Amino acid sequence: MADLIKFPAKPRSRHARRAYQVHRLAPSGGVVATSIITARDDGDAKRQAKGLIAGHHAELWAGSRLVTVLGAFDFPIATAIRALADQPKSEG
Repeated sequence: MADLIKFPAKPRSRHARRAYQVHRLAPSGGVVATSIITARDDGDAKRQAKGLIAGHHAELWAGSRLVTVLGAFDFPIATAIRALADQPKSEG
């Protein structure tokens, strides 16, 4: 039924911008600073965010969507990950 009705599509303006959040992180993983930027698309937001992080580890978010992780950790992340057992252990 939906294919019988044509809804007008409102094209997004080529000048339209959306808000992104850049969260700069401490080595412990806590947020040191947050900046709000506006960009045309994810690529534009990534370029802007790279200029803001000054070599620190950061995350770029668009609302509740993680766009990318920027920078490098000074420590290996894998030390905080442990393998889970294939089968749950039975109690008793």
